[in-house]
Amino acid sequence: MSGSSHPVIQLGFDLLKEKSIESHLLEEYREAFSLLDIDISTGLKLAGLRSIFSDPTDSTTAANYYLPCKLDPKTINYPDQDVEPSDFENVRPPKPSSQNLLVQLERYGSFVATSADPQIPVYDLFKSVAAVHDCLGLKQCDEEFDKKCLLVGCDFSGIQDTVYTISSKGALKTLRARSFMLEMLTEHIIYEILSLAEAERHAVIYSGGGGFGLLLPNKKGLKKDIGKFGDLLNDWAYSEFFGKLFIALDALPFERESLETGGAFQTKRQEQSDNLDKQKRQKFLKQLDKLFEPKMPKQKSVQTECQITRRDDLPPTKMFALPDNIVRPSEKISMQDVLDKKENRKSLEDYNWASESCFHQFKLGDKLVEEYRFICRSSVELQNDPYLKFPTIDSDVDNLQYCYYYLSNGRGARKPYWQINFWDGNGTPVVYADYARKHGDLSEYAQSIELEAIQGDGRQVNGSEEIKNDTATFEGLSASSCGADLIGALRMDVDDMGKLFADIEKLSMLSAKSRMLNLFFKVYLNEICTTNLGDSLKAKDIVGKEYDKDNKHGKSGRNVSVIYAGGDDLFILGAWDETTELAFDIQRCFAHFTGGLGISGGLTLHQPKFPLYQMARRSGEAEHVAKQAKAQKNCFTPFLLGLDDVDKRYEFDNNKTVRVIDWDDSKFFEILKSLVALTDKQIIGNQIDAVKLEGVSRGFIYKLFEAAKDWVIEDSFYLPRLRYIFARLEKQYNEHNNDDIEILRSHLFVPIKPEREKSVKLLSLILNWFEQLQCSK
Repeated sequence: MSGSSHPVIQLGFDLLKEKSIESHLLEEYREAFSLLDIDISTGLKLAGLRSIFSDPTDSTTAANYYLPCKLDPKTINYPDQDVEPSDFENVRPPKPSSQNLLVQLERYGSFVATSADPQIPVYDLFKSVAAVHDCLGLKQCDEEFDKKCLLVGCDFSGIQDTVYTISSKGALKTLRARSFMLEMLTEHIIYEILSLAEAERHAVIYSGGGGFGLLLPNKKGLKKDIGKFGDLLNDWAYSEFFGKLFIALDALPFERESLETGGAFQTKRQEQSDNLDKQKRQKFLKQLDKLFEPKMPKQKSVQTECQITRRDDLPPTKMFALPDNIVRPSEKISMQDVLDKKENRKSLEDYNWASESCFHQFKLGDKLVEEYRFICRSSVELQNDPYLKFPTIDSDVDNLQYCYYYLSNGRGARKPYWQINFWDGNGTPVVYADYARKHGDLSEYAQSIELEAIQGDGRQVNGSEEIKNDTATFEGLSASSCGADLIGALRMDVDDMGKLFADIEKLSMLSAKSRMLNLFFKVYLNEICTTNLGDSLKAKDIVGKEYDKDNKHGKSGRNVSVIYAGGDDLFILGAWDETTELAFDIQRCFAHFTGGLGISGGLTLHQPKFPLYQMARRSGEAEHVAKQAKAQKNCFTPFLLGLDDVDKRYEFDNNKTVRVIDWDDSKFFEILKSLVALTDKQIIGNQIDAVKLEGVSRGFIYKLFEAAKDWVIEDSFYLPRLRYIFARLEKQYNEHNNDDIEILRSHLFVPIKPEREKSVKLLSLILNWFEQLQCSK
């Protein structure tokens, strides 16, 4: 289903146009409004939308409102208005058009509330009322007469194993395509179930983070059909992902009273969560015959197995040659073609083989960085375009029927189609964190390093112009760093997300909070990566790369690529220094957007050739360290480096731990900047190569490292060493850096002991950062 022509959605649209709506116009839907705790006796008026993450019962916190405006993927709308707005002209839709009403309601009704509840956006309120009204209008239920509602929940298990456990062959483009595949698999399952139920998109409560929730009328046979579809999906998923991805799908009938606030809806949600958990504990229960079926590998050599996932169980008809010096990008050559002598140019070992899905994902990865914003669905296989292939609900296990999804520029697109981060058309919006660097976005130096690496892998490329629209590789991103040529792997996750959602009592609030989090992680994150933080926030820029403009460091924006983001977490890879700075930008924006919700993160550094799945695993460990560091969490583990003889088991009862820092620790950056101020920039190929100490010996840094180690091991005995270091340094003073050294001294010798020890505690991490900036290429 692509939209909604529901009369309740029309009422919401009318409210935006007229700014108020009389009670008699809402009377037909009184029961649905009442179940969502909305009083319509005096009608509804537009009102300012308070931050949906704030606690309305907390009188100590000032009410913050969003600016009433239409949803714009390029502008982050923070709830920073301290006075309730009264001007709603910017959310007044244009004159009636043929565009999808539900999409337009979301576009104009996302940042404005009603007089009945200042924390529920107009869009989420009317969408939820429409879904409830559909359930109440059901004449014949599948089960008992009073169970008119069907709560459908889905949760993917094994996302990380599915996305991250691939080889380094075309790693970045394939990673992003696999992440996109999971997004579209979610949309596909939703579409199939809505079609089966003859329902529309307003029935979607939430979608994102590897799952979704639907509220549907409990029509006869629907629950059983959804159960069959779940079995079919997992039969396909077992074969497609070799048991790594499991799709838990549950349909739970319930009575209308369970929608009322006061805990009943929470109870039903918890019951469904328990059902999904039970399924995930019994993965592939109905595929046990396949699990225990003895199989011999179909591919007998490393050269003929899938070069991306290392699968060796696929027959020649399911293996395809990746584009390289032998195979043109437009060609689709199967291993069977070569065996049948249809392709006589080379032997099997001369090709780079991949499974059918990996072959299409490899080619799809580059299209995701181009201006293909439309996703079209087709019932027939495409010959020339890369696609995603999923089983349809009218299949059976022994005879799977497929549909195909492909990227388009929109010309000639036929319904159904989806639009990436776009609310100005007739397609269904799908939010997706699509920020990625292309080869042509990098600096000239980084392009030359990347080109050299590509040619070294055997691919014949005549120059950078030929591959300017290709996804940037690890070699290109690492060469974009200041200092060491390293990749930064960043993982971040919202703190206590389970508790945040477990406390939600209203269907409309569940819709609003999940949608706003998706908006941040899948839409606004793209802008944060470009350093467009909004609201006068400035991006971190330690060495002065000036990310907001095209310059010698490449085109504007950071040299990073978003691998996965959605729901409450993210995974980003890129130039190590820019990824580290980006982590702080994301946290500041997230705290500002949510009114102070916590988020923890971990970052590790790697050589470009380091196995990708190990990058994901180690950065995940760093994130776990941050989660365990303090009771209130909300901190960061950069580099997962520290003193080797301390904290080996992540025991954080010792306040001397040097592994984690608080996001808002201003002292950390004051000390780092005072060190950077002692340097001059070295240039290579027009970009900053590294920073080098000017007028101060490098031994000064090593001695500071030793002082930090003394503090951990010998407590107060670090002070004599520090005083000795700075006494020797006085002989090297000059007018250029005297003030900067005094700033550094002021932090390390502050008279108040707790403040002084706080600076020394941070010193190890600061010096690690600084040392990486000093490494020449």
